[in-house]
Amino acid sequence: MLVLLAVGLLAANSMAQDELPPQTLFTNVHVWDGTSDGITRRINVLVENNLIKKIRADASDAHSDATVIDAPGMILMPGLISSHVHLTHTLVDGGIPGLNAMTWEDLGAVATASAKEYLMMGFTTVRDMGGMADGFKRAIDKGLIEGPRIYPAGAYIAQTSGHGDLRMRGQPNAQHTGIEYSSLERLGIIRIADGVPNVLTAVRENFANGAVYIKLHAGGGISSEKDPLHTIQYTMEELKAADVTTRNWDTYFTVHAYTTPTVNLALDAGAQAIDHAQMVDENTVKRMAEQGTFLTSNLSGMSEELLKHPLYGNPANPQYIKTKAFMDASKNFAGWVKEHDVKWSFGDDMVLSTQVQFRQLVDHEKWYAGELFGNHFALKGMTSTPGQLALLTGQTNPYPGKLGLIEEGAYADILLVNGNPLDDLAAIGANEGWFDAKPRSQDVENIKLIMKDGKIYKNAL
Repeated sequence: MLVLLAVGLLAANSMAQDELPPQTLFTNVHVWDGTSDGITRRINVLVENNLIKKIRADASDAHSDATVIDAPGMILMPGLISSHVHLTHTLVDGGIPGLNAMTWEDLGAVATASAKEYLMMGFTTVRDMGGMADGFKRAIDKGLIEGPRIYPAGAYIAQTSGHGDLRMRGQPNAQHTGIEYSSLERLGIIRIADGVPNVLTAVRENFANGAVYIKLHAGGGISSEKDPLHTIQYTMEELKAADVTTRNWDTYFTVHAYTTPTVNLALDAGAQAIDHAQMVDENTVKRMAEQGTFLTSNLSGMSEELLKHPLYGNPANPQYIKTKAFMDASKNFAGWVKEHDVKWSFGDDMVLSTQVQFRQLVDHEKWYAGELFGNHFALKGMTSTPGQLALLTGQTNPYPGKLGLIEEGAYADILLVNGNPLDDLAAIGANEGWFDAKPRSQDVENIKLIMKDGKIYKNAL
């Protein structure tokens, strides 16, 4: 009996050991928490499973099997968030014709490559702003492929001849009886919806395919050919239909809009977020600040470096005229956003690019955000502010924990970087150069460790 009892106790102790949750203890690190204007020096941070369990942890807070990462001098900070990406067509060469020539194999391959690129740049969460249902997100969540958390919007929703109408010229509109969908509509990248009933259907179709928020195109764009910048796209009734439907899903809708009329129309219709808006007047910026509207804008479109691009910088191309008009109208935008403390989030909006150009653009975008807003404001826009934006998805939120923060209970999305990003954004890979920058590998040298959801994807300490 005594022998049997002893064996039983040993078995119980063994099971208890086996059931210990995985832990990682970061020791002797300096911490930037995602909001503060300074760092906390030489403390320990304990991660358990996929959450941050304790800040200022002691060695005794970790169990004996914990992984210990001693990183004296390193800055521990939240994983970055990009609030405007397009995973299915970031790395598509050949412009709009190249996009129209894609197959489902192309979509999967491009999205897989793009997701890994973002993760290795330090982005542990992205908001996909069109062209993707939730199948790819689920594959990442299952661990089948490596990439950031994804908040998908589903297909672009646009009116005929709107910014998201990416059909080749001459392709018929599928809403006319007997006409087949274009390739991009069949693949779920775009959905052309005119009138309230079709907008309702498009929004609900996106939700059926796993979208957790909705994006519509409310105004003209630069890269597209069918819609001048000044155009107002969608009526109040159409936008309100999207607002009612998204609120019924306990989430929100955002719009692609640059100008004062298009942004205010969307706000009047109930939009809680705006993407771009660089051509608005100061009163509109004040309104967004007062209403707590979330604003995401790709700043590199305002950079003089863009004029080195063979498309946007070539006076022979129609996009050049749009680009110059956009630059002229956006000169005061960054100052107003900073002055009125708008809830601004980082986004790169990179599409139709080669791998080298993609890396150069995102590195420049990080640098330019700091140049325009100051490093602290820019860093909050890459971490805690988009973390708040994610919460707008309410009960639809696929990741309902805290994002973009280093605090107890937040998701363990963590970077260890060489250098203090509050002083120099090169610590997270920022680079003033763009087209003239030296091409780099997938590795961002100063980002030494990348953890997402408690799992380490890079450790170069």
